Amino acid sequence: MTGRNSGNFYYVGGTSMATPHVASLAALLLQKDPSLTQADIEWILKNTALPLADNDSRLVFDFDHFATIPWDTDCGGNPCDPVGAGLIQVDAAISFLP
Repeated sequence: MTGRNSGNFYYVGGTSMATPHVASLAALLLQKDPSLTQADIEWILKNTALPLADNDSRLVFDFDHFATIPWDTDCGGNPCDPVGAGLIQVDAAISFLP
């Protein structure tokens, strides 16, 4: 099965899904070191992220089977990077700071 699932879950992504997670990690980093700048936090997040291939897909379990959903690489008729720097890793980002 490729594409959206058959009703158990609706898969969404993008900045509205990522923002709360990234903001929370930024807050944790600032709690650990209040002198960090926006550029510092961005560098830490990007350099501790788990890289993902932008030409791959994700495998999800839905009801009693797995569904393969490819990354969306079309942003309104324009090609786009579907994975950015990858998946943030909270433990790696926090551990980066002394």
